[in-house]
Amino acid sequence: MKKLLLLLTLSFFSIQTFAGSCPDGSDPVRSISADGTYFVFNCGGANEASSTNTDSSNTKSNSNQAYQSFPVHEFAKSPLRDLKVPENWKLFKDPSELDLFHERFKGPVHENQPINSWKMQNYVDDCERAISEFDQNFLLLEEELSTSFIRCATVFTHRHFRDRAEGIKTFERILLSWAKTKPVIYAANSNDENIVGNQAYAASMLMGDFASFYAVYYDDFDFTQEQRQSVERYLSDWLINHDLTLPGFPICNLTNINQFKVGGTNRGGTANYCGSNRWRMGIGAVYLGLRTGNQELFTAGNRHIEINLATIDKDGINAVWAGKGAYALSYLRQFPEVLTLLAVAYESIGYDFYEHQLPHGKKIHEAYEALFDFIYHPEKLNKYAHGSRYYGGKGNILDDVKGFAVIDVYEFDKLPLSEKWNREMISPEILAAESKGYVIRYRPDLMDKIEYKKTWGYNPNKQAEWKWGEYGQWEEHVSRFVNISGLAIYEAFNQNVSKLIIQDQIELEIELAIKQKKVEQEQEENRLRLKKNAEAIKAKKAQEQEQLLAEIPIYDMNDETLILNIALADFTETSPPKEQSKNAGWERHKAEISGELSIGSFKVPEFRPLAFKYILYNESRLSINVGDLNAPEFNPFKRHRTSLQKECGLELMNEYDWMSFVSKTTNMKSAKNQQCHYDYFKDANDEEAWKLFQAVLGGTDSILHYLQNKVAP
Repeated sequence: MKKLLLLLTLSFFSIQTFAGSCPDGSDPVRSISADGTYFVFNCGGANEASSTNTDSSNTKSNSNQAYQSFPVHEFAKSPLRDLKVPENWKLFKDPSELDLFHERFKGPVHENQPINSWKMQNYVDDCERAISEFDQNFLLLEEELSTSFIRCATVFTHRHFRDRAEGIKTFERILLSWAKTKPVIYAANSNDENIVGNQAYAASMLMGDFASFYAVYYDDFDFTQEQRQSVERYLSDWLINHDLTLPGFPICNLTNINQFKVGGTNRGGTANYCGSNRWRMGIGAVYLGLRTGNQELFTAGNRHIEINLATIDKDGINAVWAGKGAYALSYLRQFPEVLTLLAVAYESIGYDFYEHQLPHGKKIHEAYEALFDFIYHPEKLNKYAHGSRYYGGKGNILDDVKGFAVIDVYEFDKLPLSEKWNREMISPEILAAESKGYVIRYRPDLMDKIEYKKTWGYNPNKQAEWKWGEYGQWEEHVSRFVNISGLAIYEAFNQNVSKLIIQDQIELEIELAIKQKKVEQEQEENRLRLKKNAEAIKAKKAQEQEQLLAEIPIYDMNDETLILNIALADFTETSPPKEQSKNAGWERHKAEISGELSIGSFKVPEFRPLAFKYILYNESRLSINVGDLNAPEFNPFKRHRTSLQKECGLELMNEYDWMSFVSKTTNMKSAKNQQCHYDYFKDANDEEAWKLFQAVLGGTDSILHYLQNKVAP
């Protein structure tokens, strides 16, 4: 009778929790907010919308009645309850780290993977509508409502992981729809415990997952300030004012975890109270509370976490998940991501979660230790797992995908370890990667398990025919438990992705060096022949070069480049240049310049050409105009114009009176033309023209340098 009265009392408070009654017992009055984006619920005529803080960085809930009656569980009380939200909280020191993670590892992740494996092709297009409306009749493939929603959300998450810009839009539309219509409720009017429980599970799962997703990818959401306030208010109020206690559902006896062992008093409803969705709601409330600066929400999240942490027994085992029958290993493989997500959140405010003391005596890092112990010794879970022979019923979809028959816990116990791992998707490498913070501090011997190339492998040719394990299981790091990747957040929080990129570059260079060495070894027999041939070619090339340079003695050769070897001249400015507005595509730094050109004792005191740098590949070429309209100092060139063109062609002395001078080139034709000009003036029996030519040719680099520094390109 005492137990019955207690149950009725708890049920009464549970109804208050999700029904949202007023203190006087009346129902709240619903009205539309001033901005028209959300509903306002008032008790006693108060206008909460008018008093609500509109600063999205400090979002407050509309009611704290349910929050005040939130189950406290003194047995679970811990320092988490006293943690405070800091001002100007930031999750990532460098937000670009998360961008790098997505860009680097998005390859093997694709929404087709869950669509194909879960046979969702016929209804995936309706997923967004069903979640937006919280359609309680969305039971697909004879699956429960919560299962259907989980699969839809996983598809959304995979799509977003590959394409954040496009994938975020689905989450935006759903959250805005929720904020306006507030559809996510418990169907408390049903007498069917299974229906009520499933809807409660689906509701709490969605709210927790979407809250943490919104908090992590906060900056990606293209919301107005008003929309943000509406979304954050709805999520915060829901997570604060709802709990997992339902009419007729018992709560977990946190002081006695033996209820989950063989012979214990546990049944499904109890596990729901301190199981998966408590983790989801806690993680969502913690991250969103930190993101929005909402202390009340953050504290509510910590209360959720406290309850579930109290289910870790004296052996460091999560008793609730360990009691899942033949699926115990499959459930517990989610545990590292849960703990790592929490460790990162608490580390961001300076709290060492790995050293957090649990009510039954263990610390968080010892719970990790227990995990890595029992995956190699699954028989240690028997005292829990054997309490539920067939958890989840027959026809599990993963069994279908992997080609396994449904197996009970006793048959499972007889399987070899490798087969147990295969059936329950256990990968020590994945678990180690998702436990990296623990591994670095407490188990450095496991670092060799964190082999990114193995777990993050990708074969694009197999993408359309995805099956379990064909991608190195990287997809397991995305939406493992919630709609955010714990591994992605850990790596981005610790700024490891950029370090990994550098490491990969080094490894690539080493790999290339090894391959090169192997090639050299394999070609050792040919080396002498190649060397001999090379020497012969070199000798021939040297001979050809010698012959070539004999034809153009004004040039020396450096590698493949011909460089003037004559005396150099200096150009000194006397007046600023006059830039030209009309330039052809090959004309750079074009201007009328004024200065003095000197070479040795010879000077051109008034050197005033219209000049530009002639753009040719691998060539330094100066062009000046020597036409009739130019300065008289160019008369020596003018009188030789026709005969120079006849002797050497139009390459360096064209029909428009542009005379060019080449100081450096890889073009043999240009060099021979310049040699022709040089020889012409040398033999022209015109001392004035010969000296002027030497001065301009020798001053080519000096004039080009002046133009490049003084005249805009």
